[in-house]
Amino acid sequence: MLVALFNDQYVDMVGEITKEEWYLKNKSGKLRCPVCHNKVIPKCGTKKTWHFAHHSFEECEGFHEGETDYHLLGKKGLYKWLTHVNEKTILEYYIRDIKQRPDLFLQENQHVIEFQCATITPEDLRKRISGYQALNLASDWIFGMKRIKQKGLDLYYIQSSDLSAAKKDSNGQLYLNYYCPLKEQFFLLRNIIPLSQKKVVAHGYVFSTNKCCDVLWLSRTFLNLETHNVNHNVLWKKQKYTWRTTAFKNTSPAVMYMKKVLYFNHHTLTLFPSIAGIPTNDFYHIETSPYLWQTYLLFLIEKLPTSLFSTNLIEQEFQRLIQKRILQIRDFPYLKESWRDAVKNYLSFLVNHQLLEKVSEGTYRKLQLVHYPKTLDEALKLDEIFSEKS
Repeated sequence: MLVALFNDQYVDMVGEITKEEWYLKNKSGKLRCPVCHNKVIPKCGTKKTWHFAHHSFEECEGFHEGETDYHLLGKKGLYKWLTHVNEKTILEYYIRDIKQRPDLFLQENQHVIEFQCATITPEDLRKRISGYQALNLASDWIFGMKRIKQKGLDLYYIQSSDLSAAKKDSNGQLYLNYYCPLKEQFFLLRNIIPLSQKKVVAHGYVFSTNKCCDVLWLSRTFLNLETHNVNHNVLWKKQKYTWRTTAFKNTSPAVMYMKKVLYFNHHTLTLFPSIAGIPTNDFYHIETSPYLWQTYLLFLIEKLPTSLFSTNLIEQEFQRLIQKRILQIRDFPYLKESWRDAVKNYLSFLVNHQLLEKVSEGTYRKLQLVHYPKTLDEALKLDEIFSEKS
């Protein structure tokens, strides 16, 4: 941790206090943890960012030992940046009502910022965000740059847990923010389209902290989406090719279930309809690959005894598969949409392509049968044609 109490006044390791001065304060025995008030000692070595550590291993509900140097550097760098842009910021502010300690607390805006370097579960992420929301505190997560790797133009690998902290910008596109304390740079990931648990297509923007003049940069929207979407479409087609050519190797519960369903209805998963596997609005709320759940949705519609059907039937079946863990969903604490919106938006997509007719809210009519390719060559040609039309 970077903050302590000395004579009941807050002191931190961000200022210009020398090593000798810290050791003098330590000798007085008056350096205390701001949360548990137990004794802390200054660590002013040459290999790690200066910080405070508890004198004993007694439990403290607000601080956890073992922070990496990268994390300490990041908190320190972000604090200096916020101070530079005239934000009144408290470092490691402990909120007793919810027993949470955000890395940075912006007083005037009632806004907390977490610099996350370690993996956090979606459940813990939601719990922490809900705690802030309960006190009407805005919150943002900035991830350590080590958690993202670029694999090609507009292609990135991120930690799957990071995506849960995504928000939507003014264009309705997902975004995340990363920070490198070693280079003092932000990496703003925009227009994110998940391809798998960890692989996303997106566009990244690099800015030094000197160029980011206020906190609004964390939610800034970039307008040249049309150019980026061209490459996104190319990457999506490649992903669709991968799904077709590797489905027989996959043994996930969703794949095995779909293989069985299609096999007993004289279809093969490799030759799923070209109108499935589409990045429709909010599709990413269902973590299971869209070629699987969209193909299953098409199959359900095809097997309905009447041409008229309700979305309730589809949602009930999807709920059953979610409960059985055949379908996996993503949790996005900051987003109001859910997997049900993914289903509704795909149905709207089918309406736009004349496979369905919307009769009323939640009620649709089948207009034509779904075409299943007979060969891989045919499937790939139809994917190309369909991609150009879309």
